[in-house]
Amino acid sequence: MWRFVINRFLLMIPTLLGVALIIFLLLRVIPGDVVEAKFMSGEGSGASAEVLAAERARLGLDKPVWEQFAIWIWGVVRFDFGISMWTGAPIGDEIALRFALSLQVALMATIIATLLALPLGVLAALKQDTWVDYAVRIFSIAGLAMPSFWLGILMILGFLIFFRWVPPMVYTPFWVDPWQNLVQLIWPALAVGYRYSAVATRMTRSSMLEVLREDYIRTARAKGLWLKLILVRHALKNAMLPVVTVIGLEFAFLLGGLVVTEQVFNLNGLGLLFVQAIARRDYTLTQALVLLVASAFIVVNFLMDIMYAWLDPRIRYR
Repeated sequence: MWRFVINRFLLMIPTLLGVALIIFLLLRVIPGDVVEAKFMSGEGSGASAEVLAAERARLGLDKPVWEQFAIWIWGVVRFDFGISMWTGAPIGDEIALRFALSLQVALMATIIATLLALPLGVLAALKQDTWVDYAVRIFSIAGLAMPSFWLGILMILGFLIFFRWVPPMVYTPFWVDPWQNLVQLIWPALAVGYRYSAVATRMTRSSMLEVLREDYIRTARAKGLWLKLILVRHALKNAMLPVVTVIGLEFAFLLGGLVVTEQVFNLNGLGLLFVQAIARRDYTLTQALVLLVASAFIVVNFLMDIMYAWLDPRIRYR
């Protein structure tokens, strides 16, 4: 078991290094840079070549690519991501508050999705081809068909029309006012969590149906074991393997993939920061954001591997 965990942990290092190298090179391949974005549009469009060269020298863009990469990686190793090439502010300060916001929305949406998906998926599998199964399938298909941002717009319009109330539009951190924070973020979490639960519900149903047809389930029923015991100890635990994968990957995606939904609820999260950084050719900020999201995916996969080892004894005893 420990060898399995250590091997998976060590694989994280070359994966992150590969992501860092790829995003660094891709940003240098794209035509233009942050200096052109700053000085070659609007009021700065008449800047001279000397001014552009001086700004590139100040930002370190005149150095060889390998040297720029070495300087950046050395900073990353020391958890120093540098400053934004556009604003000049420390990248840690740029990301900190937005990361807390996006992380909270992702966590709340994941909890809501899990609480919806697991019982509904199990119920649909147990009541296969009955009205209960059809109702759950309609519920999940509707979630897949409706984008979370569109559902968020409907929620805001519904609150405004029927209750004359609109959720707070100014973000309040949890440590400042927990109640105000939850009142604001519960609605985007519900919109995202519903769509998120649709995928997990269908996966839970399919996986449970497959497991319930296995010989060991029929044997357990023939021995007279309680249905609840069969479901919890034998069926659900084995059916959770693909479900865990879906839940984990969706959670990692939510950290940086809610640009439109965040805008609907006036939330200034990582998604909007991502778009702004790319549009401005802000190399250092974009690299830090990509590495952050990649780290989230890698850490989530690592945790999923550990959960696999707990769910599947074949991994523990291999």
